Amino acid sequence: MGLGYAPAAPSRAWACQDAAMELESVAASVAGIPFMTPDLGRRVYEHIRSTRPEQALELGTAHGVSAAYIAAALEANGSGHLITVDHGGAAYAPSPEEVLAGAGLAHRVTVVREHSSYNWFLKQQIEAASDAAGNCSPMYDFCYLDGSKNWNIDGLAVVLVEKLLRSGGWLLMDDIEWTYEDNPWIVPDGDGRPLGPLSDSERTQPHLRAVFELIVKQHPSFTRFIREDEWYGWAQKRTDGARRYELATSRPLGTLLAAELRRRVRRSRRKGS
Repeated sequence: MGLGYAPAAPSRAWACQDAAMELESVAASVAGIPFMTPDLGRRVYEHIRSTRPEQALELGTAHGVSAAYIAAALEANGSGHLITVDHGGAAYAPSPEEVLAGAGLAHRVTVVREHSSYNWFLKQQIEAASDAAGNCSPMYDFCYLDGSKNWNIDGLAVVLVEKLLRSGGWLLMDDIEWTYEDNPWIVPDGDGRPLGPLSDSERTQPHLRAVFELIVKQHPSFTRFIREDEWYGWAQKRTDGARRYELATSRPLGTLLAAELRRRVRRSRRKGS
């Protein structure tokens, strides 16, 4: 193995400065567009920069803000591609194509809107990657799940994602504590809504927390888990190590205590109803 060149400290400093400028640039280009916050955008950007995935997958595109942060990190890495998938009826203004073009990152992303949900896309990916004996060759190094937030859809999605995730790859789930009760505008209800009407417990309990705790954490292929703040769940696919569970926060203690108090108030209100 030949000798490598170790850059001097000023070069490393310039590299860090350039990365900061790239992050600030994408943050400025998506400012005011929902739904990813700048704090989570920075967190995802830094993760992509440090783990350097070649193939990334996003389930739930919306306006494409999260796709822009991921693509910006891939661009800074100098390699990698993102496939972002939403359902065929998704229509946002601005569109993800417009957001990505505005950020100068469209070449790093493929936008897919061909199915009723991303689970059918995952089904087709698994079919294409499987041999006659049923062995699936994984293809992704990172998956960001921020889509339906429903147990029935995302519970299946994480099982399918695991089959497509390479060893060492990461799954990030957003909105772990999200509930239909706090977002009544999206509650499935009435005729023609295949996921509704919802029971009281389905309306008040966080679906994604159940997916993370009861499916992802109990899956034998995922062995490292991180609950970050009250919203994010990370899981790494590794079958060669001991199982680890970590808690992490990037927020002040007072903010976390206030969030826990809000959760307890909601639970108390549900019990009293």
